Formats: sequence, C-alpha cells, structure tokens
Amino acid sequence: MKISLTIIDFLILSLALQGFVLAGMLFYSAKKINSNRWLASLILLLSYSTALMEVFHSNLPNTNPLVYVFLPQLRLLLGPLLYFYTRGLLFGDKKLTRKDYLHFSPLIFELGPQIAFIFHFCGLLLIPGISRWYLPFEKQVIIFQSGNTGNLPFFFSFVIYAALCFKMVRSNYLNLEVSTFKLTDIRWLKTLLHIIFYLLITWSITIILGYLQLPQLAGIIKYTMTLLAIGFAYWLAMSAYARQSKMSASDVVEYNKPPVKIYFSAIEAGKYSQRLISLMEDDRVYLNPALKLDFLAAQIGISEKLMSNLLNQHVGKNFNDFVNEYRIQEARKKLNDPTTVRQFTIAAIAFDCGFNSLATFQRCFKQFTGTTPSQYQNGSKSNPLQTNIPQIPI
Repeated sequence: MKISLTIIDFLILSLALQGFVLAGMLFYSAKKINSNRWLASLILLLSYSTALMEVFHSNLPNTNPLVYVFLPQLRLLLGPLLYFYTRGLLFGDKKLTRKDYLHFSPLIFELGPQIAFIFHFCGLLLIPGISRWYLPFEKQVIIFQSGNTGNLPFFFSFVIYAALCFKMVRSNYLNLEVSTFKLTDIRWLKTLLHIIFYLLITWSITIILGYLQLPQLAGIIKYTMTLLAIGFAYWLAMSAYARQSKMSASDVVEYNKPPVKIYFSAIEAGKYSQRLISLMEDDRVYLNPALKLDFLAAQIGISEKLMSNLLNQHVGKNFNDFVNEYRIQEARKKLNDPTTVRQFTIAAIAFDCGFNSLATFQRCFKQFTGTTPSQYQNGSKSNPLQTNIPQIPI
C-alpha cells in the first residue's frame, strides 16, 4: 500500500500534531480554568478532523474500507463544543442537564459506519425488526463517507451554533461584571466568532465549487479548507494559552468567580443612588420597622430585582446591612445624648431606631461598631468604626 504525501500534506499533519499537543496543554490548565475543557475539546476535535481529512483524501480508505469504522467522523460535535465553551466563559461552569445532552444527539448521523459495523458483525441482523430496514455495509459506507452531501449537515449545524454563540456574546458581554482577563477572553471570543463566519463563507464557496465538479479545483478546495481548519485550530490554541499563561494565582481566582450581571450604566446608578440617599437621610425611612425592599424600589421607581442589583453591585451591601447601618448610626446618636439615655432604655432606643428585636439590634450594633450597646453607652469603644453616616459610592 502506497500513500503519497506532498509538502502541504506534511505541513497540515505537523500542524494537526501540534494541535493535539496544545489541546493537551489546555486540558491540563483546565484544573484552574474550567472553561478550558470545552476549548481544549474543540481544538482537539479540529485537529482530529483535519488529520482525518488527510486520511480520507489518501488511497487508504479505498484499500481498507474499515478505516471508516475505526476512524469515526465527529464533526457534528464542533458546534456544541463551541456553544458550551461560549456559555462557560460567559456564565461560569455549569453542570450539564438532560436537555444539554440533546445537543450531542445529531452525532448519531455521523456514526453510520460504526452502527453498520455493529449490525454486520455482532449478529443483530438476526432480529427481524432490524433486518427489514438494514442497508448492506457497503451502502452504509457510501452514504456516510465524506463528500459534499455529507458536509451539508455539519455546515448548517456549525452555522446555527456559531450564530447562537455570537448572539449570546453580543447580548451579554457588556452587561457582565468580570475580571480583566476574562473580559479580554470574551472580547477575543467575539473576534473569534467573526473569523468563524468568514471561514464559513469561504467554506460555502468551496462547497459550491465542489458541486460544479471541476477536477482542476478539487485539489485547491481540499487544501484550502484543510489549511484554514488546522491554521484556525493552531491559532485558537496558541492565543488562548499565551493569554492565560500571564495570569497570576489571584488572577485565576478572579477569573473563576461567577460573573454578575449589570443592570445599570454608571449614569443610571448615580441617579438612582441619589434618590436612595434622599430617602434614607431626608425622609429617614429606615426608622420604619416594617421597611422592605419592595417599598424602597417603589419609591425610587424600579423593580425589586433592580433595587437588589443597585444595592449589591453599586452600593456594595445587601438590603439588611444597608438599612441596619443607618439604624445603628441613629442609635449611636441617641446613646451619645445624655438626655435620651436617662429617659430611655437600650431596648427602647433599639425599637425607636427601627429594629424589631433587641437581639437583632445588639448583633448589628456589634457588627458595625465592634462593641456592644452597653459598652458603647459606658464609653468603652474598643473597636469603633467611622461615626459618619454611611455613604453610597456613585
């Protein structure tokens, strides 16, 4: 058996080999960055598919059809892998659900030769229900072997997944609060998706030329798509590894933090924060023991979800801590007033400042001042914090 390889073939195979190595390096780095598992799988499959294209364009399948059995085409996995990498990069690593596994079901279409092999050699043809619709092994190979018709399902699948990924990135990347390195990776992914669309346009042209059945273009089509595929995989792996190799341990920790969705621009956050300050300092709504998040949201004119986001992302406190800090500040003023201390007990001051229970007041007082109310009243301020009214960052 003679297999002839040109210089371009050797170049393609060498790049595919390097793709395998780089995929392994990214798999190893996935111990620190979870989304790299999907990226490494994508690069590994691109390298494998490129090497497989070289095998299918040689005379090896003609002399040994079992090549189709032992070297399955897995191209329909590329779209789902790109999708899950995009999702993992944007929203963090998530456990796959049953619905997620449906993304891999079209792979059955490309496993025709393997299914035919199992039916042919494992005695399953003795079952009447199978033998009625079974096609001979040779016809199965013809149906599922590589060709222009066989490329169409993969082409349309990849177009759909690339479009879904682009929509996902465009709709979310400006609304996520992530680390600088992750933001760089998300922007890089957006550029990557643009490149994928250019490659798909090129591929569609080669498919059309292939249907024209022009022999002189066959070699150009083959080498164009193969070189583009493996060159893309090599660039994908090298650029990702080069960026992430610059990350320190603390950068990795920040990178892996679940992203938080941002609902306000800086101008909007400042506007709503000013309204919130006015409610707390001018109207003193924190003195109401029945104060809830929905009341503040209604007064400002936003939903509860947006109110919670304003507090958590722009104020840096949850609702309870935000309100209780104002209440403790009010309690400190009363405890510093000798007239108030002589007329009211600590419990009465707590209820007057908006607390529903003495225990909650004592816990919050200790949290924000570092001392108990009685110690503070007696002048024992072992760990006092700032005495000014809490300010909202704008």
